[in-house]
This record gives sequence, C-alpha cells and structure tokens, in this order.
Amino acid sequence: MTELAERVERLAQEFAESGATSGTLRMHHSQWSNGIDPSYVVGTDRVHGVTGRRELAHAVRSELGVGMDGVVEMRLRLAGDSYEFQYQCTPGSSEHYWDAVRRLVFDPDYRYPGHQQPIAAADTVPDDRRTDPAVLATVRELVREYIDAYTAAHSRAPELAAGMAEGDIAAAEARIGRRLPEDLRALYRLVGYDHDDRGVLGISRLSPLSDVAASHLSDNPTVMGLSADSRSVGDDSLFTGDRVVLEGWPHSTIQRISRSAGWVFIGTSDRNAHAVDLDPGPAGRRGQLIEVGLGYESATRWAESVTEALQKSIESQRAQENFDSLYDTAQPAHTRRLHDPAETIEDLPDKFAVQKLDLRSRDSFDAAELAALPLLRRLRIDGIRTLNLAVPQDIPLESLSASAPHIDLEPLSGHPVLWDVHLAGAQHPVRIAPLAALKNLQRLDISEIDIADPEIIAELADLRVLVANLRQWRRLRELDAVPANLAAAELAGDASFAEEAAWAGTFGAECAELPVIRGTLTEIRVRPQPEPDDSEARIADVVADVPWNLLLQLRREPESGA
Repeated sequence: MTELAERVERLAQEFAESGATSGTLRMHHSQWSNGIDPSYVVGTDRVHGVTGRRELAHAVRSELGVGMDGVVEMRLRLAGDSYEFQYQCTPGSSEHYWDAVRRLVFDPDYRYPGHQQPIAAADTVPDDRRTDPAVLATVRELVREYIDAYTAAHSRAPELAAGMAEGDIAAAEARIGRRLPEDLRALYRLVGYDHDDRGVLGISRLSPLSDVAASHLSDNPTVMGLSADSRSVGDDSLFTGDRVVLEGWPHSTIQRISRSAGWVFIGTSDRNAHAVDLDPGPAGRRGQLIEVGLGYESATRWAESVTEALQKSIESQRAQENFDSLYDTAQPAHTRRLHDPAETIEDLPDKFAVQKLDLRSRDSFDAAELAALPLLRRLRIDGIRTLNLAVPQDIPLESLSASAPHIDLEPLSGHPVLWDVHLAGAQHPVRIAPLAALKNLQRLDISEIDIADPEIIAELADLRVLVANLRQWRRLRELDAVPANLAAAELAGDASFAEEAAWAGTFGAECAELPVIRGTLTEIRVRPQPEPDDSEARIADVVADVPWNLLLQLRREPESGA
C-alpha cells in the first residue's frame, strides 16, 4: 500500500469513527489556505476535527509529482464501511470545484429574474459638448472648499491628481457608451483621481476615468480591482443560495436588478464599489451615487448626486466627523427571523421594509398573515406542523422554501410571481400538480421530498432549473419526464463518483477522469463525541486549517528575549 493509500484509509477510518455512516468531505490545500467542506454527512457533526489533512495533501502532491504551486482538491466519500477518494492539483482554488460534475449548465445566457448581463449602450459616439460652465464653476468652488477643509483638519493638503482635458473625458465616455452627469464631468476636469478612500467624495476613492472606462462592463479583474462579483447585487450563478434580488434603499430609487450597464463604477472603498447611476429606478435621479459590494443583497443610494457628495464631504471635514454619520443612509432591516413561537408577524417593526422572512418552531402558520408584509419576496418555513400556503396574490413573493411534515401545494396555485420553490421535510409523497398553475415557475428543488406525481415535471413548461436526487433523476428518465427546456440541472444528495459521472453523461456532459482510491474498513469503533467545551478539539479544528507556510513562519520566529 502506498503512503497516499495509507493516509486515505487513515482519514476514512477517522471519519467513520467520528460517527459518520455516510457523506462526503471536500478538502482543499494550498500555500495560503486549507479547508474542509462536509456534504450530506449522516451520523455526526464533528467532521471538521478530522486530522491529517495537511499530510494527506502532501502525499497527493508527492503522488502527482507537483510542488507547492497550485491547489490540491480532494474529496473522501464514505458509504457504510466502504470509502472512495478522488484528488487533483489545479492552478487555482474554487470552493465549488467538486460541484462541476453535479451542476450542469446548458444555457449560459439564461438568468433568473432580476439577474441580467449588462448591455452596452448603442450611442458610442463621443458627445462633443463641453462640460456645462455653470456646473464647472460650482464644482470648482466645492473642490476648493474641500481642499481648505481637509488641510485645516489634517495639517496637510489632500493628494488629488491633476484634472483631465475635455477631449480625454469624451474619449472615456465613448468607451463607456454614455455621457456622464455634468457634475461628475466637472469633478474629473478638476481632479484626475483621489488617493484617499475617504476623500473628496466622502466614502469612496475616486478612480482615474481611464480605469473606469476600461473596467466598465468587463467581467475580468481590472486595474480598479473590481471583479464582476463586486459590481453586482448578489450572485448571478444559477446555483447560488440568494437568488432573489431585493429592493434597494431608499425604495424605488434604484432598479431592482443585479447589475446594469447604467451603473458606471467610479470608485472603491474596502470591498465595496461605488457607481454613478445613469438608469435609476422610478423614484431615483440620474447621476445618483450608489453602493454595492460582495455579499450585498441590494444596492444603497448614498448621495443624490456628485454635488451633494462633495457638500457632505466638506461638512464632514469641517466637523471632523465620519461622512456616514452626516449622510443618513440608515436602512431598515429587510430580513427578519421569527424563531420564537411567541413572536408574530404583527409584532415586527418596519413591516413595510421586510423582504425576507424566516419562520421556524411553531405549531401552525397561515400564509394569509403575510398580507402585512407588502414587499415580501423570500419566505423560508422550517419545522411547522400545520401549514396553509395560501400566499396572498398581491404579495410579490418570488422564492419559497418550505420544510414541513405535511405539504399541500394547492393553495399556491396561480400565484402570479412565484418562480422559485424548494420543498423538504414532508413525511408523505407530495403532489406537485398544483405547481403547473404557477405561470412563472422557473426553478424547482424536489431533492429532499418524495413526489407522488413525477410525470408532472414534464408539464412545467417554464421550468429552467431542476434540482433532484439520483433516484428522482432516474425515475424522470424512465418516465421521459426530464424537461426539454432546462437551462441547468443539479444532482443533490449522496451519490458515488461513478454515479455522478453517469448522471452527467445522461445529459451529454463529459467528466474528467481523475484518480480514485477505493477501500473497505474492517473495524469501526465509534469514538465518544467530545464535550462542547473540549478546548483540545477546538484547537485541533483551528490548527488543521492554518496554512502550512504560516505555521512554518511562526515556528521559526524566536521567542521574545531569545
């Protein structure tokens, strides 16, 4: 047995002895990061504490003949006393690497509602009008006031680059495809860019306009450091957890979309991106400044114009206060959780602002109560015994996740906007025929229930994304009920590596043939679970994920006084 095979068996033994009877551990290892991601594990929740992952990764590198460059991707699947292990070294890390065979995309142009690829404007000819002289004079005075206020507050002048010529601004606009607001043009005439991320615009570092133009509509990391993810609201992936784009703040000022060709990103601060909005919502204003960032579920307007941002920035310098404290962008909570049975929807503050609701731990729930939440778009229900899903037709609910022992979908029939349904927890086969009356149903996850009428799936004409387990996919194939118009499909639940590849093959997808080590455990002795305050176990969990080069550096550092 090779060193790699021995280490795989050792890890499988420890995985089984933790109490796991089945499940998969997905792991990655590089110079800078190590991690473990358990999926579909049955029998234990202590899998993060399994040891020897670093040594296993080094054994993989030795087996493949590679050094420390690249990322080792590994996964170990346990099924009773049998195990299988798969591995590969890749140039870069991806937390979704092993999902590639389980998540197939057939239509790369399809997007969920509210998610769209920005389209460049048609008018790409430079506008030869010069910046409005009156606006230029106003902005010139504001920039002068800002410099004076900043110098007085910091005993030094701000680091502002020299302004741009009209021709250079017009050339950048031609590349962007839009003429910029007059006050932003005026600012660029006077300030080429700002070195301070809390500078002339208050909460954003003004970027060079040439960089702004180069990065506009690009999906690649740019000189501004803005990837596509940091310039969109939420995640545009068809397999993301947050699929619904929420209303921005203030309501109706920003279009409820994930990204827009009308958002021209002009600055950054920390991990957030700031744009001038050229296509505002119905209550918005062209030229308003908005903020989005990684993990944002909605956009926020932080100034109605560049002029207002300059005024507030001057005020913050004079008052020596943070810009945020002077400009009120306080947003009422759009997410609420009711996990205490005594809590009711009527008790929620700012009901007008609630767009996501998480309901748990109660005997019953009647969806008629949702009438008090006029902006509700996402609803998650978990562990409610008696459930009435008669969501009011005028509530703009787009996504429903319901986990309950008894699920009756008839009350949902005909809801005009619901397009995402996830069902789980039912103790009986669920009849899904009522879903055929959802005119906008585009995504369905049935992987955690049994369905009484699988043939109905073929009748869901607008269904574009289906999530099902292996047994369900096989049954749909037998019934010739796999929807013909799917944009994406996902295999959920436990499945062997060979079963995954075979499932993907039914859609014509080809999977890379990776090395696999298989074996059988001869004796499994389940260890007692550590107490919650077991400090040794907690330390092991942490140390297992510390990058090897950081540990080496710490080990080499002499103790104080040596």
